[in-house]
Amino acid sequence: MSSLSFILRSSTKAGRHPGSLFLRVIHDRKVKTMSLSCYLYAEEWDVARQEIIYPGNTERIQYLERVEEKISTCVTSMNRYLSILKKQGRYTAKDIIMQSRLSKDNGKLLGWVETLARELTQARQERLARAYRTVAKGLVKFNKGIDIPLTHINSCLVKAFEKDLMEKGKMPNTISYYMRNLRSIYNKAVMAKRISPRQDNPFTGVYTKVKTTSKRALTVQETTRLYEIVFHMLRAKSSDYLSENEYVDNLQYAWRLYMFCFFAQGMCFIDMAHLRKDNIRNGVCTYYRKKTRQQIEVTINEGMQKIIDSFAQDVKYSPYLFPILKDDGINKQTQYDTALRTQNRRLKALAKLAGINRLMTTHTARHKRKSYRLLINKLRMCYFSIGNDLETNLVLRYA
Repeated sequence: MSSLSFILRSSTKAGRHPGSLFLRVIHDRKVKTMSLSCYLYAEEWDVARQEIIYPGNTERIQYLERVEEKISTCVTSMNRYLSILKKQGRYTAKDIIMQSRLSKDNGKLLGWVETLARELTQARQERLARAYRTVAKGLVKFNKGIDIPLTHINSCLVKAFEKDLMEKGKMPNTISYYMRNLRSIYNKAVMAKRISPRQDNPFTGVYTKVKTTSKRALTVQETTRLYEIVFHMLRAKSSDYLSENEYVDNLQYAWRLYMFCFFAQGMCFIDMAHLRKDNIRNGVCTYYRKKTRQQIEVTINEGMQKIIDSFAQDVKYSPYLFPILKDDGINKQTQYDTALRTQNRRLKALAKLAGINRLMTTHTARHKRKSYRLLINKLRMCYFSIGNDLETNLVLRYA
C-alpha cells in the first residue's frame, strides 16, 4: 500500500522566508521525499486539507495558481506511475520517486538510458543495463558533461565520438562495444516513439564488428605452477606477522575460487558467485549462464568437491555455495562488483608468486574442453606426486 502527501518545510534562513513544498511517498513503511521546487509561506498551506490557501495579497495569486496546478499534475502523474509499477510487480518507495524523476528527462540520453536500464534490471538483464549506462556516460563525458537530447544523436556526433575513442587508444572491440550499444539505445528510442527515425542512419560507417582476440587461458605449465603454490609454507614464513598471515589467507581464498572455476570446466566468475547449494543435485552442478541464459551441467569432480567442502563453514547459514554474495541488505550487484575487483587484484599477486609473467584475471580460468582435459590429466599427476596436494592447500591454518 502506498500513500502520497505534501509537506511544507520551513526555511532555515533568518527572518521571514517561504518554506519548500515536498512530495512525501510512503510504501512498505519506507519514506521518500522529492522537492517540487515550490515555495510557500506557512499561512499559504493547509496541512490537513493538503491544499493552497489564497491570502489577500494579490501579488502572490498568480504564483499560487501555478503551484496548485503543479500539485494537481504531480498527483495525476504519481498515480499513473503507481499503476505502472503495480503491473510490473514488486517495487519500493525509491522506485516511485525515481519513476517521476525519469519521466521528466526521458527526452535526453541519460534519462532514457536510466529508464531502459531499470526495465532491463527488472528483467534480470543486469549486464546489458550496465553496458547502456557505461556507454551513455561515455558519450555525455565526450560532450563535456552535458546531457544530450535524443533528437541530437546524428551521424556527425556519433562519428566524432568514434574518432575520440580511437584517439584515446581504445581497442577496436571496445569501440565496437560503444557503437553497438549506442545504436541499440537509439533504435529503442525510435521504437518507443521517443524520437522520429532519421533519413540518414547515424551509425552508417561506424565500426560495429568484433575482432577475434588472442586466447587468454593459462598454459599447462602456468596452471601447474599456480596449482603448486604452497600456502602453508608462505604462512610459516610470515608467522610473526598477523597482517601478513591475513594477506596469505586472502590469496589462498582467491586461489580456491580460481581453481574451482578451472575444475568446473572454465566456469565464469559471475556464474560461480551466484551458485546456490540447490544448484547441485546427485553429483551434478546445473546452472544458467548469466550472459546467455544457456543451461550448463557440470559433473562435480574431486577438485570441485574439495573446494566446496573447504567453504562449508563459511556458508553454513547461507543459500549460496560460496561466501561471495550475502543477504545483508547490500545490493547484490555492488557485492559482486566489489568481489570481482578484489579477486582480480589478488590474482595479480598469485601470478607473481607462480612466476606467471602476464596479466591473470578471472577470465584466464576459461578454456576449451580439449585444453581442460589436457590440464586436468597433468594436474592429476601433480596431485598424486606432490606432498602439498590440493587437500593441504585447502586447509586454512591461522596463526
